[in-house]
Amino acid sequence: MKYKSRINSSLNLDISFEFIKRIDCITPDNTKMMVDKLERLKNEKFERILIPQFEYEVEGNILTQRVEYIKGRKMGMTVEQYRNWIYKDLVERDNDWTFCDYYYDNFIVLDTQNKIYAIDFQSYNYMPSKDDRRKIWDRHSDINNTLFEYITRELPFRKHVRNKYSRTFKS
Repeated sequence: MKYKSRINSSLNLDISFEFIKRIDCITPDNTKMMVDKLERLKNEKFERILIPQFEYEVEGNILTQRVEYIKGRKMGMTVEQYRNWIYKDLVERDNDWTFCDYYYDNFIVLDTQNKIYAIDFQSYNYMPSKDDRRKIWDRHSDINNTLFEYITRELPFRKHVRNKYSRTFKS
């Protein structure tokens, strides 16, 4: 994905980002399992959930991934539309292979383009049971909600009443 410079709009630059992730798989069996997952993921198609472009190489038991960095926001689980896409595409999908880690920071949203990316490749697994997926979804949703409540408790949209005798705000 290419981005334009926001620092100096007179410069006509195409900017792209990537990150490198190295995993020591420890054993040849673990390495083979990870490579099999990545090969499967390269050919995977979801209805709404996108996968960043990536390449990988293996040297011994070291797996190195070069992944397109998606410059967006970790808000997939905070916006109902995207949360519904995640649920339908990953939890309720008919394919036995899916992502099964539904924490908010595993999904990056490009709001202006109405796109959402799954970014935790390690959570792509064989999980044929939709009941198991739903249980994980419910548990992760509860944790996400608790975390969002904690993160946003001090933000201005929360109702604060100013105590006239002090400089502090009280909820």
